[in-house]
Amino acid sequence: MPGSVPPDGLPPPPGPPRRRRFGRGLALTLVGIVTVLVAVASGLYFVPAQWAGRLLPGDSPVDDDAVAFLPGTAIATSGRVEADGIDVFDPDGEILLLTVAIDSDLTVFDWVRSSMDDSIELRSRESVFGDRSDTEQRQHNRHLMDSSKDAATIVALEHLGVDAADFTGVLFLETVAGGPADGLLEATDVILAIDGRPVTTVASLRAVLTELAPGDTAVVTVENFDTGERRDVELTLGTHPDSGGPFIGLSGITERVERSPLPFEVDISSGAVGGPSAGLAFTLIMLDVLTPGELTGGKRVAVTGSIRLDGSVGDVGGVAQKAATARNAGAQMLIVPEASVDEALSGAGDVPVVGVATLDDALQALVGAGGEPVGRLLG
Repeated sequence: MPGSVPPDGLPPPPGPPRRRRFGRGLALTLVGIVTVLVAVASGLYFVPAQWAGRLLPGDSPVDDDAVAFLPGTAIATSGRVEADGIDVFDPDGEILLLTVAIDSDLTVFDWVRSSMDDSIELRSRESVFGDRSDTEQRQHNRHLMDSSKDAATIVALEHLGVDAADFTGVLFLETVAGGPADGLLEATDVILAIDGRPVTTVASLRAVLTELAPGDTAVVTVENFDTGERRDVELTLGTHPDSGGPFIGLSGITERVERSPLPFEVDISSGAVGGPSAGLAFTLIMLDVLTPGELTGGKRVAVTGSIRLDGSVGDVGGVAQKAATARNAGAQMLIVPEASVDEALSGAGDVPVVGVATLDDALQALVGAGGEPVGRLLG
């Protein structure tokens, strides 16, 4: 009967607690929130950055042709010097050459990252590639790398007292937009003469130009680097914006060289890396491998900078990204062109940064960090 008491006089034990159930509406709301968050995340990763202006108030913060400069990879150079007929010495330390990654498929996520990370930089495609197609850019970078390896080999051997090359003309990276040579000379041209006067080095080019004046018409004899075809190009000299002297309008000039016969064989394997910025690194590793002693003092030293045939170090791009690459690779020292120290410091973290203007500066910096002076060539 209801309300009856058990024989023992105690009330029955309470039943299990009733479970409260979430309402169906709350569950659907949670599912909706998760769906929105997934959609937003997908948008960050997959929506092109150029569409950000459609998603946010105002104009798009990213140009249609923008590309991102990102930290790349640190590549060990040990094992990249191939030699025959001469003694080589495997170093305990490591010289690292640094690369930059370029991303041309920017998303909103990349744009957000670039606003928070100094090692990610957005640039216009034109400022990076000029008017070259992807194929032309790859060919251009291979050409620059080949020239860089030749220069590194020659500079290293000449430093060791070996007569390694003959100079046979002047190369350049590009013409100055709107300058006298723009549209008349190409980056694959080698200047052999001006008005019949031989041009074999940068110094001889400058010497010939000092005999001319702005406004003079000059005949420039060039040879195509790839095909060997020669032609004469007539142009009117401009006025140099700094010196006021005669001006052809070329940038990145250097010598074309032909290797002198050597009693041994030596070469550098660059793999898939292109461009000129590994020149100083290749020069240092060749000196380290061809002579006894530890040039780096057993350290991991990251290096970027082009090398000119006179031993001077040229500027390179993407130094902030390369500095971040060196930091991520555990480099114990970073050597950069003198003018790029501040940029390198922005990405290097705790890695010591040294700016150099010449090969001798770089060698002195390594000795100052515990490395051994360059020895003598054996074998």
